[in-house]
Amino acid sequence: MSTRWLHVKLATAKAAIVLIPSYSAAFFTDKMVWVVPTLAAASFFAGTIDISKATVRRRIDEDHEHEDPDSPENYEPENTDDSIEAE
Repeated sequence: MSTRWLHVKLATAKAAIVLIPSYSAAFFTDKMVWVVPTLAAASFFAGTIDISKATVRRRIDEDHEHEDPDSPENYEPENTDDSIEAE
């Protein structure tokens, strides 16, 4: 199967994911107040659909030498010699 047909199938699937719930909400409720949220939610879902093998993105921090100064492992209590003296 060519890449072109794969893209056509993917676009068709995304369109169906968005349009079927939206048109169903419009048909059954006759109110725009339900169509717009349905359209938005279906669009988010359709945007995550991808068939290619490159969809797994591994985000690994390869900078092992960098230390986070705000990390709990790097916490050192301050020595406070300027304590308040009782009168």
